[in-house]
Amino acid sequence: MFLLDHKTLKYYLLFIFFSSLYLFYAKFMYPTDWTISEWLINYEAGFIRRGFSGQLIFIFYEVLEINIRVITFSIIFSLLGVFYWIFYNFLSGIKLNIFLIFLIYSPFFLIYPVAEPEVIGRKEYLFFIIYIIYLNLLINQSKKVFIYLFFSLPIMNLIWDGIIFYLFFFILSFLFKKNFKIKDLYLLGFSLIPYLISLYFVISSSSLANDFNIICYSFGESCWGALSVMGEKNPLIYILDYMKENVRVQYIIRYSILFLVAFMPFVLVFKCQNNFKIFNFSIVYFYILVLLPIILFHFIANDWGRWINIGYVLSLLNYLYLIKINVIGEKNKVIIFFEEMYLNKPKMVYLIFFIYCMTWNMKATMSNDLGSLPHYRAISKIIKYLSNQIEFYSF
Repeated sequence: MFLLDHKTLKYYLLFIFFSSLYLFYAKFMYPTDWTISEWLINYEAGFIRRGFSGQLIFIFYEVLEINIRVITFSIIFSLLGVFYWIFYNFLSGIKLNIFLIFLIYSPFFLIYPVAEPEVIGRKEYLFFIIYIIYLNLLINQSKKVFIYLFFSLPIMNLIWDGIIFYLFFFILSFLFKKNFKIKDLYLLGFSLIPYLISLYFVISSSSLANDFNIICYSFGESCWGALSVMGEKNPLIYILDYMKENVRVQYIIRYSILFLVAFMPFVLVFKCQNNFKIFNFSIVYFYILVLLPIILFHFIANDWGRWINIGYVLSLLNYLYLIKINVIGEKNKVIIFFEEMYLNKPKMVYLIFFIYCMTWNMKATMSNDLGSLPHYRAISKIIKYLSNQIEFYSF
């Protein structure tokens, strides 16, 4: 299969990267873009959750005297570039079998932000980078892993507190560490203390309902998107009320199916590793426990597709990590099944691959139905945007 090749994947990653930049550039100056508003939350009106990144951007804005949206775009541009580069390098040395190809080209992974431009450059991409670096430290059995967690997790929490629902991926990966010792658990617990302290301050931070406009005035704009939500007297109650009023049974059914489709391949492949246990329990039980907080996240925010996407990315990275440390071998029942199907019925595999990976995509919010033909529509959007720009500048 032509996709079983690192060179092909490299070109695909370049396509995803530049498509993401085009699509994000087309919307980043839009007055009410939600992604920009989330990055610009800052501490100019006092301490507030998710404000650390915005405060840094505001400092750059004051020092450099450059349009704050341009600074934000540059940061997101760099963030995406680093993520795709570090992911490609993390994947190096791993044989791309047919099962792994399905996972990588899945609608839940690389193509997702291109199909759903609203999630391009969101804060979780920094979280993905932090997780990959963490996995590399575990692979190399570096003692610096505890220092790394000590500093990286609280900073990430001050940038995006949603990491609490995905933190157990760090613990799960740690439990697979080579030469694991009970002493390491104490060191892990100690390294999480700064994160827990930052979490306390995030949870107990007071509302900025009366002066949140100061944040927006600080960089010369009116409040919108995530900034407006921060202006509610109790943002959590506001979101819970919104969810209570807007959730529908059909949304729950649709995203329950998507949740199963996204994570069932990992459950199956972990279940095949009965020979590897943690504290005498199969790893599949630990993985299922890791997924439960993601379900809880669906109760307090309507970006259901986004939460599944984040969990999928972390699951795939964890799966690659387990391959690298030889917990999961290149051959098990699931992988053998896919390879035998490809050898015996290659045309059928191509058809399944096309239908599964190329014909549909998951939307970001709970109320939206499935999308279709994400690669085609991404290319169409880029061509349309470029033609509009050419037509505009020709006059």
